[in-house]
Amino acid sequence: MTDHKIKIYFGNELANLHELGWISTNLSQLLEFSELLESGKADQAEKLFGNKARPFNRYTPVAELKDDKPRIIDVQNGSIELVIAGASLTASVIMPLVQIAVQRYFRKEDENITFQLSPQDKGLSKIMTAYEKGEFGEDSDGFTLLMSVLKERNYNVDYLAENTYLIEHVVEKYAQRIIRTIKKNQ
Repeated sequence: MTDHKIKIYFGNELANLHELGWISTNLSQLLEFSELLESGKADQAEKLFGNKARPFNRYTPVAELKDDKPRIIDVQNGSIELVIAGASLTASVIMPLVQIAVQRYFRKEDENITFQLSPQDKGLSKIMTAYEKGEFGEDSDGFTLLMSVLKERNYNVDYLAENTYLIEHVVEKYAQRIIRTIKKNQ
């Protein structure tokens, strides 16, 4: 597992502690989901995050705690912008997928919400931007093509391609949670 960094940016409309807390809890759970997948524990990921999973609260331990868990390493002045280090490649793919789903929803609603989750790896960031623009297609076909492109660029994503259904479910579920949090406080 390499050390990836993810930049999180909350625009002015999300710059309050209530929304930041709930969205951060969701992002933390996404990091734990990513850890389970990357460590080969897809069965446990399915049990905790899959279609038949019972909701759990923010105090429920999901993955085994590690000494080198992702941590905030940079905070920019004048906005809520965080950089998390120690994330996995899986998190660097899944978290932007959730952000893309959130942004697509608000674009359809003709609302402007600034919420960004972007990998600091420039190559990965370019690929995710192309995916966001729809260059890989829609739905499962787009995700499958995204995995192919990542493999071509020497990212080890075999375990992601094997868990497409679960990842799509988690992305949809967490995007909906974040959308509800944002809409509730507008």
